[in-house]
Amino acid sequence: MKKIGVLLQVMLICICLSAQEKTLENFVAEQQEKLLYSPEKLVQAPNTNVFLIPPEHFIADPSINGFVHPGSACTIQVIEIPEVSYNIIENAMTPEYIISQNYSFSEKLNIKTENNKNGVIYFVRFTSGETEFERAMFFTGDQNTVWINFNYPLSMKNLLYPAIEACLKSVQ
Repeated sequence: MKKIGVLLQVMLICICLSAQEKTLENFVAEQQEKLLYSPEKLVQAPNTNVFLIPPEHFIADPSINGFVHPGSACTIQVIEIPEVSYNIIENAMTPEYIISQNYSFSEKLNIKTENNKNGVIYFVRFTSGETEFERAMFFTGDQNTVWINFNYPLSMKNLLYPAIEACLKSVQ
């Protein structure tokens, strides 16, 4: 009788674990689906001619020409530089220049947007109060540069990066 009770408990635990695994798989699939590019999701950044797909829960904020995430200290600021190719800015963004602006250079990444435009992301770090932040500075545009600053606490990078990359790739 004891063996049957133990066997039933083991079976119940296996069923519960299997259900949790499916729930986790469903959650991950739902999150991945939110990152897929779809032109219908494009929104215009306040006070700009730039369209992008901000990450979930970011709210338009005209005071920064971008978006904020309430409660997390994450912001997206959109800047337009008319009649300047992003290549000119890219050539000036040396690690030495970045350091002279009181940031520490972390990484440079070349990417293509969803509409097949070349762009570059510079990752720089800075401290505000006791919190270390990272800024992803994205530049794209052959004749008019679109410059997007994505600021977030460095401790959140692994969680946020897929959404950051999807947002930046959506820029038009």
